[in-house]
Amino acid sequence: MNPTTNPARRPRRRHQDRTGHEIPDLGRWARRIRESRKLSRQRAAEHLHISKDLLKKIESGDAPCSPTVLNNLVATYDLDPAQQRYTRDLARPPVPLPPLKELRARTITIDRRAKLARLDDRDIAAAYIDPLWNLVLTNQRFRAALPGIEEFGDNLCLWFFHPGSTTLTAERLVVDHHSAAAYLVASLRGALGRHRETPHARTLFQDLRGSDLFSQMWDTSTAVAYGRRPEDPIHLRDPTTGESYCARIQFGDAPGSPDARFWLCYRQPDSEPEST
Repeated sequence: MNPTTNPARRPRRRHQDRTGHEIPDLGRWARRIRESRKLSRQRAAEHLHISKDLLKKIESGDAPCSPTVLNNLVATYDLDPAQQRYTRDLARPPVPLPPLKELRARTITIDRRAKLARLDDRDIAAAYIDPLWNLVLTNQRFRAALPGIEEFGDNLCLWFFHPGSTTLTAERLVVDHHSAAAYLVASLRGALGRHRETPHARTLFQDLRGSDLFSQMWDTSTAVAYGRRPEDPIHLRDPTTGESYCARIQFGDAPGSPDARFWLCYRQPDSEPEST
């Protein structure tokens, strides 16, 4: 894990930072987006109405990005709404995320346990999950769909990509594994933009770097995701029977625990053909 540094005193970056080996700050992200748009620094600077030297300093973290330049950057690089939100998050101070132990203490109440138990009785998987995909509180049906997740610290991303382990986890349960992996990476990118200086967020990122699939997707994509539309189900296989089904997901807030979101997963028969 890299130590948290004061941006005003950050040393000049090593060349390896261009590959995305660290959680991006605004400068790294600006450079990565520019390069993904096949724009030279000179051409991009002209569109942004700034000098090439100033753009270089912004991308290297040696000069701040003014609100005007930030707005021009969003427009010039034709960012989608999620990328725009991510860019503006990077322009703001990072937001600390409470440790999982503290978040669980806030979230676990008698009422919430009873709510999850009632959903268990209705065969509905439900959970409270933090932005880093830590399982804060779940019912039995939700946990049963993720066999072995406790071996990965109850973190869904670590379970999915299982860095350092060749034991299959999500590969045998997620029908379109590649699509689900891309969504997880895009979602984690958004969370890390907001919580980029939180120590356990940085530790999680470095741990996930041990997965070749995660690293490949992180380094080659600029996709960002916040939430998931209910009309976009996930196609899964039952870990016990192997039967395929689709899970439609709905999100809700957790009053009193703003850093944990409530998930409902409605299981329905799968109407999609299985991927090969």
